[in-house]
Amino acid sequence: MRTLLLAATVLGLSALACAGAPAGAGPGQADRLYRSKCSACHRAYAPASRDAAAWAQVLPRMAPRARLSDAERARILAYLQENARDAPAGAAGR
Repeated sequence: MRTLLLAATVLGLSALACAGAPAGAGPGQADRLYRSKCSACHRAYAPASRDAAAWAQVLPRMAPRARLSDAERARILAYLQENARDAPAGAAGR
C-alpha cells in the first residue's frame, strides 16, 4: 500500500511538473531553480546522489522550508528524478 501511495504521489507530481513548467523550461532552468532554492539552507546535492524514490521522500519534507510553490516542487522533483542514480540512461533532459 505504501509503495502504491508513493507511486501515485510521484505520478501526480510529475504531471504537475509537465503542466506547471513554462514553455522552454529546460533542464538548465530546472537545475538553476533547484540550486537557488535548495542551497539557501544547505549544499545542493547531486541528483545522482540518491535514487528517484529517495528524492520523492526528501523533497516533500524540504519544500515547506524552501517555500516552494506546488509548481516549483513538481519541477524540481521531476528534474531530480530524471537525473537520479537509478534514472534510465538517456532520460535526463526529456
